[in-house]
Amino acid sequence: MKQIIIEALESPRKSGKFKEEGFVRGVLYGEGLEGAASVKFDATVIKNLISQHGTNAKVWVKYDGSKKFGLVKEVQIDPLSNKILHIDVQIIAKDQKMHLLVPVYFSGEESLKSNQLEFNIYKHEVSLTGEINLMPEYIEVDVSTLDAGDQITYEDLKLNKKLVTDDEEMVYGVVNHVKLITLEETEEEIANNESVEPAQVGKEE
Repeated sequence: MKQIIIEALESPRKSGKFKEEGFVRGVLYGEGLEGAASVKFDATVIKNLISQHGTNAKVWVKYDGSKKFGLVKEVQIDPLSNKILHIDVQIIAKDQKMHLLVPVYFSGEESLKSNQLEFNIYKHEVSLTGEINLMPEYIEVDVSTLDAGDQITYEDLKLNKKLVTDDEEMVYGVVNHVKLITLEETEEEIANNESVEPAQVGKEE
């Protein structure tokens, strides 16, 4: 896998709003660091990182004359402008064991529609524990060839056997037939509604 490298620059924390154009404020913490380090990252690099690799991205961080392995732990985004405001990166050993919620994405749903099928999603993420270098940033499952009644379970996620989960019995989604409403059914429903007399309030028998 190609290494993703981001550079962290010293940025002493100041009170008030962060105003350095072209940068995103961040924090580095974890292995080899004494406390949390206040830093800043190139805004374009961080935007591309999150859009391509998600909020669980594994990265190499150039900082203080060395390159350290890390994991994006938290990203703050402005809900109005969608601008990234802050990012936390935890520095870790590549063989360190961690617990993560990894997002699951499903593709091929459009192909099901041509067969009057639809994929109903029950769960969008999986809980995993294991070495960070074995953890995927996200999981993509192709459902285009499934038939009615087929389910996506943990086994279908095809993860490394060394990863541990409590979700082995979980169903992540199932394929169902699309309910088609015919013209006759619609006309019958309208006729039934018209045949029901409205209740008269206050009328004595």
